[in-house]
Amino acid sequence: MDFYILKKQEKFVAIPADEQNCKDYLDDGYFYVDKVAACNEKSAIKRVQDKHSRVLKLPAKFFLVALPVIIFAWWQLTR
Repeated sequence: MDFYILKKQEKFVAIPADEQNCKDYLDDGYFYVDKVAACNEKSAIKRVQDKHSRVLKLPAKFFLVALPVIIFAWWQLTR
């Protein structure tokens, strides 16, 4: 079953993929995030939250790898 994932502040909501129902939520201040296929609302929300957390973790990992390189380069230039 397809679900629309909507977000208001930090709260995710999964609703069945019905355009009229989605428009009602959008009028109430929710924002469209994604459309996912899942067996229920709980798993649909979990899929989107996992995807968003991966997007945030990747830049942090690159920064942690680049930080020692930057420190070493700065140390070499200032010696």
